[in-house]
Amino acid sequence: MNQLLATTLITKAEQKAEELGVKVCIAITDQGGHLNAFRRMDNAFLGSIDVAAGKAKTSSLFPIPSGVFGKLIREENLLGMENSNDGLIGFGGGHPIFVDDAQIGAIGISGATEAQDTAIAEFAVKETELNG
Repeated sequence: MNQLLATTLITKAEQKAEELGVKVCIAITDQGGHLNAFRRMDNAFLGSIDVAAGKAKTSSLFPIPSGVFGKLIREENLLGMENSNDGLIGFGGGHPIFVDDAQIGAIGISGATEAQDTAIAEFAVKETELNG
């Protein structure tokens, strides 16, 4: 993922967070789950730094939203799966990013409610021009 795209995703996420009146951390990872870009909004929780990165990593390595990943863990009794890959996050706020049919990375949001984190991630991906 190039830096222009990562910066655009962060800008869109901040826009939605401001609209919702929340302060969040925003992590962008490449398709291997490695951090590509990061932004901590002023006064966002310090603990949300690692959580945002973990949500993005989860949705990079398993190309589904992190909340869906968590539901799968619970429903299929895959307890302990979140401890694999140096830690994964099984609640909402992580979202994979695709260009055409190829996954290029993911976004992770942390710092608000699970529903708000999810809405911010989905908005950023939906509102960003993602074509090859």
